[in-house]
Amino acid sequence: MKMCLKRPLNNTLTGCILSSSIFFSPPSLAVELSGKGGGEILNFFQEAKYPEQHRAYYSLFIEPELYYAIDSNREIKAQLFYRYDATSPSRTHADIRELMFYQYADEWEIHAGIGKVFWGTTESRHLVDVVNQVDLIESLDDEARLGQAMLQGMLIKEWGTLDVMLLPNFRPLQFGDLETRSRFNLPIADQAPRYQSKHQTNTLDLALRWNHSFDHLDLGISYFNGTQRTPLFQVVTEQNQPKLLPMYVQSQQVGLDAQYIVNDLLLKAEVIHRNSHQLNAQNQFTAYQSNALVAGVEYTLVGINDTVYDLGVIGEYLYDEWQAITPFQKDWMSGLRWVFNDEQSTEILLGHIIDLDDQSQIWSLEASRRIGDNWTAELIGRWITNPDPNNIFIQSYQQDDLLNLKVRYYF
Repeated sequence: MKMCLKRPLNNTLTGCILSSSIFFSPPSLAVELSGKGGGEILNFFQEAKYPEQHRAYYSLFIEPELYYAIDSNREIKAQLFYRYDATSPSRTHADIRELMFYQYADEWEIHAGIGKVFWGTTESRHLVDVVNQVDLIESLDDEARLGQAMLQGMLIKEWGTLDVMLLPNFRPLQFGDLETRSRFNLPIADQAPRYQSKHQTNTLDLALRWNHSFDHLDLGISYFNGTQRTPLFQVVTEQNQPKLLPMYVQSQQVGLDAQYIVNDLLLKAEVIHRNSHQLNAQNQFTAYQSNALVAGVEYTLVGINDTVYDLGVIGEYLYDEWQAITPFQKDWMSGLRWVFNDEQSTEILLGHIIDLDDQSQIWSLEASRRIGDNWTAELIGRWITNPDPNNIFIQSYQQDDLLNLKVRYYF
């Protein structure tokens, strides 16, 4: 899957703010450069389903970060990303993760530019995290996100923090060419995506969130109005071949995320209600409402058997009424998080999701360890067991069990 930087991400307002901050403010500190870079091997256990695909993919990446303090109340941060893949041209891509101007005061903040915002509490799926589009090329689990142009205001009071964001320039998912792996069983259509909004990508979305901490409870309530980040798909015919055409609908979403800490027990949940749209038999967009939920627990056994090791036991229930946008209609996720508490910050997370309807199962493994002062190694695995032939999502990944090794150098 592929993400290409095809057009500017910041609008005129953002550009003016950044330019005026850089060129008309007296510098007080030099630019600080940091970041990370490294190499990655993506290796699949099985032979590819399609002749264009490969068994292994080799790439290099770099993610520099820049920080510039204008004065005690203003600063600029930038985070850039580039990957070069020697095997697949589709995996060679770049993105501006962050290019943001920050203005701070006692009870408010203004952020303008390109940035990333994370909302959510649960482990398996982040229902409320709707601001940034997913970077499919980097995401085996939807964790990596593209930078989003935004004008963000925050009001910080004793009764909580109110976050208001205007989000111009919608970014659709970018899919790779036929050599990418994993991909859908049907290829993506060559024609442009279909949009419900007449403005297509030139939209202005709105996102709001209030959050507050009450002793052991962290609570957030969010609202989103704009182009839904997750597309629907319509089967079309191109060159006498069926293909998938992404369709982006307008949606309003109300969400709640919460986590409650009781000693070594963490209770967490994300709940959303969508007022969205879908395609009817006459090929027209019609209103569609749906609800979704992720709720679960994580209990940490601290110092098991009088050692320095901690073991976290995770369980989450996933429910979603909208089958067209997710495979997780009724699933259960189990996980074990082993924290070594050593100088190398070693951690291992084993995850398992089972479809409660057809018993299809997805397994995952994440292990990371620091090597010396500047290096880290990360190993990610994913494999499918007991696939149901009627589960379209599982069938798309059935022959794509993989191991992903990343080595990073921090500078």
